Amino acid sequence: MKASRNEQGTSLVETMIAVLVALVGVFSLGGLLFQATVTNKNQGTELTRATIYAQDKMEKLLSMNMNPYPADPNGCNPPVGALPATCNTTGITAVGWTQGLLAGGDISTTQFTCPATGIWIGYVDYLDANGIQISGASCAAIAGVPVAYIRQWQITDISPNGTPSVGVPAIKQITVAVYAQAGVNSGAGKPIVVLTSILSNSN
Repeated sequence: MKASRNEQGTSLVETMIAVLVALVGVFSLGGLLFQATVTNKNQGTELTRATIYAQDKMEKLLSMNMNPYPADPNGCNPPVGALPATCNTTGITAVGWTQGLLAGGDISTTQFTCPATGIWIGYVDYLDANGIQISGASCAAIAGVPVAYIRQWQITDISPNGTPSVGVPAIKQITVAVYAQAGVNSGAGKPIVVLTSILSNSN
């Protein structure tokens, strides 16, 4: 039997072109997978760090003396007046920054720069890339220091005074938000971690 003259095999050039197209596709997919893996890892690292920093701030606030000031000179729960320096967790020692457990603060708007006025004074602090709190005598003293993380917190009185004699404690809700300058949502001003806890005192 004679072979048909129309039957032709694949030439070497056609095979090489097909292999080249396949390699381009495989390398493109590999690059995409690598980029996705790196992005995922970075986001996970930011989230882990932000969670640690939020927990650290929450623990400091929860460990404060909730007794009313000035009845207790070491108390951080003021009806009015200045508090002792031990009630300041912001790292800024300027007048007005020691708010202790006084209801206030806001987490809805990110304070990318240290506020000179407003509801955030005493309820925000700044961390460097290593998670170390940036401190100074005022906002001007810490200006120009690179900020990697911003922590803001809000304290809300649920039961401001309580009645210890009848077993009704003073109760406060504390919410801590952490914003990462390099985080996914930093451009939109959204926190990457928000923690909420309740603090009560039956004394």
